[in-house]
Amino acid sequence: MGAALLVLLLLWWGGACAFALWRYRTPEGTYVLFTTRTTELEYSDRFIPFAKDLNCFLWYVVTNSTWNSSVPPSNNDTQVLTLWIYDPENAIPSELDHSATSPSANSRILSKHFWNLGQEPVVETHLRNTKYFADEFTDLGLWKIKVPANSDDIITIIRGKAIAFQDCFVQDTPYILSRPEQPFFNNANDISLSSPAGSDIYIVWSACFPTTALVLTDFGTFHTNDGFRTSKEIKAPSHILASNLAQNVTAVALADDGILFLINGNIYKRESNDFFKLGTDYDLSEGDIIGVQSRVWCPSEYPMKSGRKLSTTAIWTSTDVHLGYGDNVFIRITDTSKLQKILGFPEDVSLSLGTVSYDSCPAEIALLVACIGCSSSRMFYVVTYNEDRYIWVLRNFFLSAPSKGFMKMEFMYSALPSMLLWNKTSMYYSYRNNTAYGFPPVHETNVTPAEYTNGSSIHQIVIDYSGNIVIKMQNNIMFFFKFDLIDVILLPRWENESKNTVLYLNPSGNLYIVVINSSGIHRQNYPLKMEVHGTSYSLFDECPYLAFHHNIDLNVYYLDKGDEVTFWAQILFQENLGLFVDVRIHRPELLEQATHVEYEIAHEICTKNQTITFYQNVDYSESLDYMKTVHETTGVMTVEVRPSMTGRACSTVRKLSYLFVGCPPSRHIVIQKPPGITCIKHNFTSYKLPGNFLWHSSPKDTVADYDWDKYGCLMEVYYRDPFRPEIALYDGNTFVKMVEANYILWEIKGRTDFGYNSSMGDVGCSREAQNWFSLLENHKNQEIELDDIWGPQNYNSCFEFSHKNLQDLSQQYHILNHSGSNSLIWNTEQSGIYVFKVKILDPNFSFCDLKTFFAVHTYGIVESPDIAKTIMFSIFVLSLFLGILVLSYFKYARIFQTLRYIDPLPSPGLQNHTKESSQGLKKDQ
Repeated sequence: MGAALLVLLLLWWGGACAFALWRYRTPEGTYVLFTTRTTELEYSDRFIPFAKDLNCFLWYVVTNSTWNSSVPPSNNDTQVLTLWIYDPENAIPSELDHSATSPSANSRILSKHFWNLGQEPVVETHLRNTKYFADEFTDLGLWKIKVPANSDDIITIIRGKAIAFQDCFVQDTPYILSRPEQPFFNNANDISLSSPAGSDIYIVWSACFPTTALVLTDFGTFHTNDGFRTSKEIKAPSHILASNLAQNVTAVALADDGILFLINGNIYKRESNDFFKLGTDYDLSEGDIIGVQSRVWCPSEYPMKSGRKLSTTAIWTSTDVHLGYGDNVFIRITDTSKLQKILGFPEDVSLSLGTVSYDSCPAEIALLVACIGCSSSRMFYVVTYNEDRYIWVLRNFFLSAPSKGFMKMEFMYSALPSMLLWNKTSMYYSYRNNTAYGFPPVHETNVTPAEYTNGSSIHQIVIDYSGNIVIKMQNNIMFFFKFDLIDVILLPRWENESKNTVLYLNPSGNLYIVVINSSGIHRQNYPLKMEVHGTSYSLFDECPYLAFHHNIDLNVYYLDKGDEVTFWAQILFQENLGLFVDVRIHRPELLEQATHVEYEIAHEICTKNQTITFYQNVDYSESLDYMKTVHETTGVMTVEVRPSMTGRACSTVRKLSYLFVGCPPSRHIVIQKPPGITCIKHNFTSYKLPGNFLWHSSPKDTVADYDWDKYGCLMEVYYRDPFRPEIALYDGNTFVKMVEANYILWEIKGRTDFGYNSSMGDVGCSREAQNWFSLLENHKNQEIELDDIWGPQNYNSCFEFSHKNLQDLSQQYHILNHSGSNSLIWNTEQSGIYVFKVKILDPNFSFCDLKTFFAVHTYGIVESPDIAKTIMFSIFVLSLFLGILVLSYFKYARIFQTLRYIDPLPSPGLQNHTKESSQGLKKDQ
């Protein structure tokens, strides 16, 4: 088994202990590390897989989170993980029970030794495969790693470098990131919420936050945020819910912001500080609801189309289905009468709903429908609704149903629809869109698990991401079943029949057995992997392949027009087994596929390497209905890469990835500043537009606002220089490529005093090209935005041959691209500010509606003076000068008129009088 060595341990305790429950223990109670160094063994005949003593040490993690639930962290907050290395065989008790807040002296020395050797831990998340690296190593022997505080990707594994100390490595260690707790406050008079007396224990946990779980018993409901290390009872106010109703809870579900309870056909919701009924005021039925269900598989990575959201819960009656969203929004999606018409059932049949379940494809919800009249007996059918595409599908599934009642239904984690249906007495599997199906018997028998356990009924079925399935019976006997296999095996017993237990999925890959009694809720680790390996070995059932690898690192790959993605996978197996890499695809019509396989044999070991490339081969320019073609060729393809055969002992994680064909999120275009052109940000917020150069010409100039955040800086362009913007494609802040596709632009303020330096004939058109004038003329009587007048949806190339007349090819060509000669030319009479909007026109370039703004300021024009203003100014100056001359003339004329009457030879007395008069006149003058 590769790096594993199976050691056969045959320890028989004696006949008196035939009914004892045998255990084996390891210092690290989670069974992450199980070696022969000091492990205690206390069990009967078992085949236990021991790892070779290559991995001796583990990672210990402490978080600094002390969440204040009333103030949840924002998406930008971080929590700090403190890590060190410890040896379980020499650790202190607090390290073994995971209550330590600082390393022991031995762990501190061990961590420093590994640090000196170059060790560095990495936190890798399960859902998104995001990696967080250490940014600090302290003198105390601690690594520090920062991770998001508000992430929905909390399942992680701590990995280190392959570095050995004393011939031992550090084992990869699973860890669950802490998250803000959702508190539920109880008051003194609140009453317990419980199921009817004698009911089975019911457990649910959050799909994305598996440490958040809820247990419903016939004496209370208990909630945990830490995987049942601690728990708290959930109660209801006595003035809202009578005691007889509080003791009649038949189902529970975890919503994003609370807990839903099904009580007497009604839904009640418990939020942090509130408890209320969800009835007609919330568009839900009252009194006839039979089921409520939350998601099983985390949908956080599923790439929905823009603006759409996935539901979080499903609520149903026997005739209709509602889907629940955030903020207590519920939408009724169908009823049986509509389904009967949509799916083409005969009018004389009777349909009823019994079970609703979320598929492993997060956008699909499955309904188990019973039909009376479709056959000679009552039949089960499966109907699915796709939230992303708004379509209903009758799946390729039918099953003879009992005369009354329904079966529970849960889907496995796979690309093609695969599910289990069960009731208390039987279980039914359906693989790969019902291409394989049946009732699985117990291995090497022809009896069902219920028959094998002398009539004990099925209590619970748990399915994990790897396709492992555990069936728990009422008497605590457990069976193991695996996806793609057709029988079950008996697992060693860990609890006697009298205990109240329920299984809880441990995100690290094993199970917890949750024991519920009068003293509270207690969990214990169940080493599922070890028990399955041991049982499989005794049945000579080994994994058929030696190794399986692939390079699918991301959960979502975004493919725009012209993009492609290539995966490779490798499988190693013993010669003559004939294994291969099995690629299973949901919605294969979305992308073309090209596959290449290489095969090699050496030393009786076969190696198959397979590459598969997904790409799109659609010419949207030839589509008669562009929007319809886009709708038909976009969506989500699910790809699953796995070995063609599996075994119970195989531990390879199944890998699903979503290929989103459409517009990648945050994809946008940016105008690059050409070399030699400056881009200046001024301090004005408005500028003047010449009225005579606008679409709607005016004798008066107008003023326009300038939004610096929206339009950016002004690119200074010399008025005689042609200008062509360079466009770059970005995903968020990541540069993708330069845009070489055709694009158009228009001046958003309505300026018309610019043009293009190439005509249709200059660029080689075979017929008259589209332009703004002709398109505006076609829409002159319609209220339509310029954005919608011209785009990829109605683009016609002028380079295609046409039998029509060439028409006028001397017109300006209004389309630009990166490699062409066509450019903008400017007004040569006066400088100005131009604000343009750019839009990608090529229908084969992108699914995104790519648009952006840029602004240009032309300079260098020596503007000629205004003749009319010059003449008016000259007339004003001349008039002023003439007016001064006239005034001067009359003033001096008065003076000379006075002097003309003076006697030239006056008498002495008259002379004196004349002098005085002259001096007075001088003073006046």
